[in-house]
Amino acid sequence: AQKESAEKFQAEIKPGDIIEGTVSKLMPYGAFIEIMPGLEGMAHISELSWSRVEDPSAAVEAGQRVKAKVLAVEQGKKEGRLKISLSLKQAEADPWTTIGGRFQAGDTVQGKVVRLADFGAFVEIAPGIEGLVHVSEMSYTRRISKPGDVVSPGQDISVKIKDVDLANRRISLSLRDTAGDPWEQVPAKYKVGQSYSGTVEKQEAFGIFIQLEPGVTGLLPKSRISKSQKPASFEALKPGDTVQITVDEINPAERKITLGTGEDRG
Repeated sequence: AQKESAEKFQAEIKPGDIIEGTVSKLMPYGAFIEIMPGLEGMAHISELSWSRVEDPSAAVEAGQRVKAKVLAVEQGKKEGRLKISLSLKQAEADPWTTIGGRFQAGDTVQGKVVRLADFGAFVEIAPGIEGLVHVSEMSYTRRISKPGDVVSPGQDISVKIKDVDLANRRISLSLRDTAGDPWEQVPAKYKVGQSYSGTVEKQEAFGIFIQLEPGVTGLLPKSRISKSQKPASFEALKPGDTVQITVDEINPAERKITLGTGEDRG
């Protein structure tokens, strides 16, 4: 009777069916699911969860009852055996179709870093929903050359949603916006004509970049150095040196501060 019911089931099973089964064994590439005694299907690792899965054991365990969608039914190599391809994730709703108004630009959410690329970090903010923190969105206070300098896979972080593009399944995230933008305080904090202490970042042919605080850097142009009483003392400055300068111009929109040497140039 068992054989008959298995044969009947095999004759009727078709792609698109939702079936129940028990996880029988895990392999590095996926999970075998016993649909009934003597009949197994296989769910590839990419079909176990809407989330990115590195190891099947992160998604299912042996003995677990699961629902699965039948993807394909083919004749196996052995006579009378069927090769059944299954998907656990497709037996559930695609999370991208259900997030609707759940995430809005401006929201701050918790997420987990799932992988790094040269251009940024992918962060899962809900099961199966990943967004990208572009490397330019990682920090206001330091220049980041590679995402791994700031975050690592598996790390839980707070991110701010910049843009949600459901049609293309893209969410842009910002890590730096959760910490706040130091430039927002610049107009209130720095006054033209006042003297401040800064730290030399680097010397360039056209002037010296001087950091007033983390994330806020001004430029002391070469033209102003050459008009100062002691140009050599400025030209001798090295990165990390502290120097007294004045704020000559502030342009918050372009994030630019022009600095002066603090001397009256007559």
